[in-house]
Amino acid sequence: MTRSPGPWDPGLQLERTTLAWRRTVISGYGASLLIGRLLLDRSPVLAGTLAAVTTALVAVIGVLASRRSRAADARLRRNDVLPDARLFPVMSALMFLAGVMALFTVVLPR
Repeated sequence: MTRSPGPWDPGLQLERTTLAWRRTVISGYGASLLIGRLLLDRSPVLAGTLAAVTTALVAVIGVLASRRSRAADARLRRNDVLPDARLFPVMSALMFLAGVMALFTVVLPR
């Protein structure tokens, strides 16, 4: 049995984290689009704007998550410090917008 270089399970740990980020982004985007559809009856302009912003955020999160995954893999192999947490505020913004959309869906009259 050969030992892997490094203190981690090569591939699996990072792959699980990457897949978790993808699931989180997809569920956040799906929730945003669903809430946007419900909001469409109350305010089409607001629904379209928020859907466009969440779509842009999902694209940014996808790119940042992909870069972070590659950087983390390279840094783990070099036994270096892991990447920073720039991805977390962007993900928080997506979840915040989904919450704002849900609030507008409840508060705005039909």
